[in-house]
Amino acid sequence: MRSFPIFAIILLIIGCGNKKTANLPPVPASPDAVAAIIKGKKFKTTELALISTLISDKNNPYEWFDEIKDTTTLFRNYEKQKMKFSIHFIDDTSAEITDEAAVNKAIWKTDNDPKSSETAGIFLRLSMEREETIVPGQTGKSTITFSYKVLGLDDKQLFLETPNMFNSRKMAILMKAE
Repeated sequence: MRSFPIFAIILLIIGCGNKKTANLPPVPASPDAVAAIIKGKKFKTTELALISTLISDKNNPYEWFDEIKDTTTLFRNYEKQKMKFSIHFIDDTSAEITDEAAVNKAIWKTDNDPKSSETAGIFLRLSMEREETIVPGQTGKSTITFSYKVLGLDDKQLFLETPNMFNSRKMAILMKAE
């Protein structure tokens, strides 16, 4: 009899943990499907998550920021900064990216060709020019490309694995179409 309450509590915890995961958009079928859905839309960040790489977490790899009990200033400021991220896909190649620092014009494309450290999937690549020196002695603007793995997409939501990390863990962002 004593095991029944413990079993019920475990089921409750598992059920609560999967609520957000159950509402995530499905993985897209192809890069062309991603391009067709995002073209002309603006997406704003609504949720942030850390991605677990543990095999035991493969069914629910996301630890959502609003469920993390970390109250340090570093963590909460990082969360505030990342929540300011939005992407407006103006047409089939140009975009406007807003983050904590500025608004930048970018060129976007989708592909399913993983680079050296990426795992298989569909990627959204955003390239922009910035006034940053990448190579010593460089003058002028630098072209920087940021790669986002598309974890899920539908007409209302975009779920991306970002190139950002916190405490050596990759981050994911859930964005809502405006």
